[in-house]
Amino acid sequence: MSRTIGYVVALLCTCLTHAAGSEISGRIVTEKAGSAKIFAPAIYDLRGIAVSSSSSNGKTSNGYERIAIWLESKIPAPAQPVKAVMRQRNRRIEPDTLIVPVGSTVEFPNLDPIFHNIFSLSRTQSFDLGYYAEGRSRSVTFSHPGIVQVYCHVHPNMYGVIVVTASRWFGKPAQDGTFALSNLPSGNYRMCVWQKSVGVMHRNITVPETGSLRMNVAIPDEAWEN
Repeated sequence: MSRTIGYVVALLCTCLTHAAGSEISGRIVTEKAGSAKIFAPAIYDLRGIAVSSSSSNGKTSNGYERIAIWLESKIPAPAQPVKAVMRQRNRRIEPDTLIVPVGSTVEFPNLDPIFHNIFSLSRTQSFDLGYYAEGRSRSVTFSHPGIVQVYCHVHPNMYGVIVVTASRWFGKPAQDGTFALSNLPSGNYRMCVWQKSVGVMHRNITVPETGSLRMNVAIPDEAWEN
């Protein structure tokens, strides 16, 4: 599912090599279903001073860890591949959301005293690691950008997602939903967010040459449910 909405979200894992530029910052807020409002327009502060944002409900939730964020540009900006881990523990996938650059390798160690079989039927990259016991680990290298849904053949409640991005700007919001992306070159970008309940959301934005661009996004409370 893909939606175009008005939002800006956190990019806390950045790999910038450009000269100092502008900043994007703000907060993700949660609201009760049916109460979401139209998002406030961007505020440009050409003096480079923080612009006060509208108040949020202050809710802190691990749900923010289930949001993956990346910034797309017409100018190629690949990041170096990384090695990441998705553990099988207590019949859960931990963490249940990863975002990694194209070319990265993800390890899937089994820490449970039972067999698991991790697999994906996603078009971005399908795989089946087969059954393996506690203490064993298998890995997959992801060569194409996109969303990879991960499951276990044995335990249908086990679920995870790996977002593979061709961008060097990616990450997750902080635990309180705040974000700050600085030293960003001016120009046109596409902000993208993935969340399990709403799929992929995106919006085209223009980053000014100097100063701050501040925006908030509201997500219904039900989006945090497992």
